[in-house]
Amino acid sequence: MEFDVNAMREIMIGAFQLRRADDKFTFYYDETNNIRKLYLTDDGTNISEHKNFVLGGIVLEEGRVFPDLEPLRAKLRMQDNAPEIKFAHVAKGDFEQVLASKKLQSVLSWIIDQGIMIHYSSINIIYWAIVDIIDAILSEDGFGSYHPHHQALKNEIYRLANLDKPSFLALLKRHCYPDIQPERTADFITDISVFLDARSPENDNLSALMLKTLIGRSASLPELACLVDNEESMLIDGFHTFYTRPVVLFKNAIHIFDREIQVEKSLNDTTFKDGDREISFRFADSKSEPGIQIADVVTGFLGKYQGFVEDHPLPELVKRKNSWRETQAENFGLLRQLIDTSDDASNAFIFRSTAMDSEWKNDTFMHDLRPMRHLL
Repeated sequence: MEFDVNAMREIMIGAFQLRRADDKFTFYYDETNNIRKLYLTDDGTNISEHKNFVLGGIVLEEGRVFPDLEPLRAKLRMQDNAPEIKFAHVAKGDFEQVLASKKLQSVLSWIIDQGIMIHYSSINIIYWAIVDIIDAILSEDGFGSYHPHHQALKNEIYRLANLDKPSFLALLKRHCYPDIQPERTADFITDISVFLDARSPENDNLSALMLKTLIGRSASLPELACLVDNEESMLIDGFHTFYTRPVVLFKNAIHIFDREIQVEKSLNDTTFKDGDREISFRFADSKSEPGIQIADVVTGFLGKYQGFVEDHPLPELVKRKNSWRETQAENFGLLRQLIDTSDDASNAFIFRSTAMDSEWKNDTFMHDLRPMRHLL
């Protein structure tokens, strides 16, 4: 199948005012927390932990070649018979344990010293799986006034679902979500409404009131067209979209992915075109592509970080940050420097699909922005 990327990328660039999408970068990729599929079961989902999927790595400016890794290998005291640098060689444990790694400090400093940038996509898998409920309702006629508030509505349904995630997932399973047949639509909406009322009985904020009003109004819909004839209980059937996104967006770049058989097959079945020109991407063995090895470290670290932010309320994040030791604080500062430098170069390098509350937590925790009052 052939796919011309230009119409889609123009929408992406225009919607988010993305910079430097036409530049000739070289991207190296790796991934972490790739569960491949997420589906509902009788006791929740097929996996016990819902960690963010992260696809990311490093970016080189046009004309830059990847530097020699031997000085870094020597600093990390890598054995000659160790074929590649992996995140597991650099740091182990939870996020705060990883932060204490001197080897991680060496890698992050090396990336900065070499003038290399980072990129990543981070996907909150439960958020991504359930916000289709909001999209499905808003795609129906008569709900135009809610469109400007779609992110707040998604944030609120995710927040309330997380107050009792097992019950919410059981509700979805009971109604065969995301395959809500027309005859089940009214019952599905009713059960969603009952769940929301039980978790937010006092309409404790404007978003809760708006969400519950939206759900109440949708009870009269004969069907939710976007939630019909999908595979029953299948919340996520792969992350191919997030591999495709940078290829489409950075059409003049070179994209080098780590081997991932299922994704490789999917992408290789499509020829991405810019007019008559084929867009360059390939999959490679990390042992022969040192850029992928550094991408592995970056992505592993980012996966730990994203999970840490998602899993803790803001006051706890701030409390822990204030108790860090010197190396932890320094590594966090290096991560912030890499993110700031990369985002300054192009605001298209970093993409997150998660709740607004998580974005606000991240802004305060990492960038010291004024906290949203409801998160304190």
